[in-house]
Amino acid sequence: MALELKKGDGKEGAIAMPSQVWNRSPREALDNPYEYGIQDQFFREAKKLLEELNARLQKYSMKFHRDNQSVQKAVWMLQLDALDSLREALDALAEKKHRIAGQLFRVVVETLDLAAYFHSPTNEAHRHLKAWYKDKIIEHKIYRNFIKKTEGKDAAKAKEDSYGALSRLTHRTYGALLASYGLGQNDLIWHDSYAEANLLVLPETIAVYLTGLASLIIEFLKEVGQRGLLSPDEVREVFKNSLETETVPRRLGFLVRV
Repeated sequence: MALELKKGDGKEGAIAMPSQVWNRSPREALDNPYEYGIQDQFFREAKKLLEELNARLQKYSMKFHRDNQSVQKAVWMLQLDALDSLREALDALAEKKHRIAGQLFRVVVETLDLAAYFHSPTNEAHRHLKAWYKDKIIEHKIYRNFIKKTEGKDAAKAKEDSYGALSRLTHRTYGALLASYGLGQNDLIWHDSYAEANLLVLPETIAVYLTGLASLIIEFLKEVGQRGLLSPDEVREVFKNSLETETVPRRLGFLVRV
């Protein structure tokens, strides 16, 4: 069963989402960045979830020989690495270190995509898996080409666009760097370390980055269940048990942008 989320009533078997960050849109987060209560709830839930997922995946420790070159071993190593990056990104955002978190986002996507590619039962994927075990770099464009062949141009274009957005964070484009700057008098910009503290980090930046992290965690849950390391039922159980029972109320309501 695929992982499904919902607010309130929805499809049978879907997981109710009391927390409001998990399926919050970046636009809404940007318009309402001061909802610290719902952000704190997300931090608590995400930390509990990622720690439990790590504990569950550790059942594979001491199971694979160093020279084992199986698909399952590769998927386990890659997905565990992606999980480490998610945990590090969560810790970074808790400390308002959004630049570190943003660069980790692309690492998570690349690592999950590589695991998904190796898991596919194709001769091409098997050949690249053997090369990977020989310490060769498997570029992300190989996976994007694979998506184009197997899922079509639209799916490949969507993957390319989302990956391109994350690449801007890694390659430090102007827009990516601008997230670290505020606007002062006469439109003069200041860096968020201007006061030698994290108090100047824009709340809009953290709010939007949290929506990105939430999306990546959900994607990780889907991948870890789909690739066989944990069963879909086990993934659902871990996620459901990590959620708090009550929704933290909004303190400011919604900003309506016109």
